[in-house]
Amino acid sequence: MSKGFAATPAGIPSYAEAVRVPKTAELVAKRIRNAIIRGELSDGDTLPAESHLIAEFQVSRPTIREAVRILESEGLVAVARGARGGARISSPNFEMIQRAFGITLQAQCVTIGDVYEIYAIFEPPAARLVAERSSEQAVPLLRAIIERETNLSSDRFAVTPLLAEFHSTLIEMAGNKTLMVINQALRGLANAHLKLAQRRGPINPEYSARQLRLGLKSHSRLVDLIEARDGPGAEAHWRTHMIAAGKVWMAQIGSDGIVDLID
Repeated sequence: MSKGFAATPAGIPSYAEAVRVPKTAELVAKRIRNAIIRGELSDGDTLPAESHLIAEFQVSRPTIREAVRILESEGLVAVARGARGGARISSPNFEMIQRAFGITLQAQCVTIGDVYEIYAIFEPPAARLVAERSSEQAVPLLRAIIERETNLSSDRFAVTPLLAEFHSTLIEMAGNKTLMVINQALRGLANAHLKLAQRRGPINPEYSARQLRLGLKSHSRLVDLIEARDGPGAEAHWRTHMIAAGKVWMAQIGSDGIVDLID
């Protein structure tokens, strides 16, 4: 036996263990999936008729139907039943990611505090990236949001979405696409629980108003640091901000509640 390969009890090398061969329907689904991802099939396009797919892939009708069911379960096609039915392409989107993420986190009994903690981990370095990579583009966008926040600061229902927009814009301007996808996956959860905090109302309105004013000043300070291209300063400031803001939000909605996006 070649050195370096562990043997199974029957004396068969581990690399020779059985390999699962994909079913034909899975291979067909993979081909169609790749076409969607590459943009060869666009959002809203109708999937070719069964007869066309049978001829193209040289497979049976049940195989095509199973492949379509696989794609439907992945959210990549939407099937309408009936005489005028058919399968339409649904390109991958953030709503799909948010829902899958939310269901998975809820199944794992992830708490609101846990979700906010990850934001407090990745947003400060993102602020540094913005300062170092895209200061000129980011500053006017962020200042415009701050101006709208300030104008609506007396209306907590109107200002809360703008606070979320500030955070999302900061992430987008960091220039890291993977981080953008993670943010979008989590943003639905964060926004849902911000709305929950709104419905419950502030525990102490005067305290909440004061904290909002401090938060807006902190937003302005961050943009000043980004404009100065002070990456380390932006990161340090935003870390302090996220810790302080987290205490305020968690006091209103509770950090131990389980995330809930299913409904």
